[in-house]
Amino acid sequence: MEGHGLLGVLFGAVIYVLCLTGSILVLVDQISIWERPDAPAITSLSDADIAAISARALAKAQQAGVAHDIYMQMPTDELPRMTVYGYDEKGDHRDWNVDATGQLVPHAETPWLEFMQLLHFNLTLPGAIGRYIVGIFGTILLASIVTGLLAHRRILKDAFRLRWGGSRRLTNADLHNRVGVWALPFHLIVALTGSLLGLAGLITIILAMVAYKGDQEKAIASLLGPQAGIDMRAAPPPDVARMLRDIQRRAPGAAVTQLAIEHAGTVGQQVRIMVAAPRHLARNEAFLFSADGGFKWRAGLTDGNAGMRIYGMITPLHYGTYGGIALKIIYALLGMGLTLIVATGGNVWLARRREQGRATSRLERLWIALIWGQPLVIVTVALLTLLGPVPAVASYWAMTTLCWTAALAMPALSTTARFRTSLGIATAATLVVHAALRSADDPAILIIDVGVALIIVTSMTRAFIKQRSAALAIVR
Repeated sequence: MEGHGLLGVLFGAVIYVLCLTGSILVLVDQISIWERPDAPAITSLSDADIAAISARALAKAQQAGVAHDIYMQMPTDELPRMTVYGYDEKGDHRDWNVDATGQLVPHAETPWLEFMQLLHFNLTLPGAIGRYIVGIFGTILLASIVTGLLAHRRILKDAFRLRWGGSRRLTNADLHNRVGVWALPFHLIVALTGSLLGLAGLITIILAMVAYKGDQEKAIASLLGPQAGIDMRAAPPPDVARMLRDIQRRAPGAAVTQLAIEHAGTVGQQVRIMVAAPRHLARNEAFLFSADGGFKWRAGLTDGNAGMRIYGMITPLHYGTYGGIALKIIYALLGMGLTLIVATGGNVWLARRREQGRATSRLERLWIALIWGQPLVIVTVALLTLLGPVPAVASYWAMTTLCWTAALAMPALSTTARFRTSLGIATAATLVVHAALRSADDPAILIIDVGVALIIVTSMTRAFIKQRSAALAIVR
């Protein structure tokens, strides 16, 4: 196998996984509800409720030894749940849900969703290195989109040209080019914002070197505001109620979306509060307060300078959080389109090698194991996490290795069919198991899971009958 060919498969594999997982994670709120419909729900919170819960959260986190930083995620229309996260100085954390009475209760764990986020954000790698690698591949994807557009001079003229029924290479090439043109703005936005999000840490270092003469603290403060003090002596809880009253004077009617107590319970503590800004693309505005409730800083994500406004837009543009569930569904579909572009791009490249007499069967089978094997592995991890506690990351890499090993061992002609069939079986099994375990918490789950499973089984049965009929026709 040629070394550069294997390198191409590896680069394509990373971008494919990022596009596939990103398309799924657009629906993060819906996935959280699907995975744990039994989590306590909260439909509304008053400022008085938030202040009371923040005090309980601090006490609970201190008891658990994770009160260095406390984060509170408020309920939304799409995810009517409130979650509290307590972190110690090493980054270890404990999580809680808040029930309808305002009490902190054990967190309803979502291991598959957390695995998917780790895979998309960090490629399951520890620390910042994984996020930086994701950012680099986002840059590579952005460069590929731009160079692909420049390389195909007729790409706009042929925007609606689809050659079905011809050679597989031409069909894949048309799909690759047409989907690329139809959703070009989306592809550019997602690749650019993904690159910026992944490389944010490096960008901050560069900003510090260029604009602040190497002072990284000033660079961070320019984006995130003043940092919490280093005086770690014990202090009373912060006056959250006063802060919320201050926000109502500055932004009447603003609803709190997040609240963070940094260096909680110490003299140096401060409170960062995010409030909804539905009329702005940033979707949020940030305020910072000292422990006694004194105002310290406003981010200006909605009305600040151009740099802060752009900074505030990056996350909503990448995740599609600025238009409700309808926009999220559009983002998911367009994301799948981008995933298709990566898949068909690899198909075209491999087909062209075959036409030139440079085919590499092993390389082709590895690519098939990626295109069909990754969805299979992701679904299987979901099934395993439903059945009981499992190391999701280790399971993912073990099954990925198994898929690539199996692809090299099985006959080339049957590779796609076998992976596709396995994916259908695994998906249907996951849905049935999920319905059996979770439908008691939400009867709608039974209808959705079983309905989709039946569609998959019916489709697989029809494909099998069609394939069987074709084989019998050849024999006759």
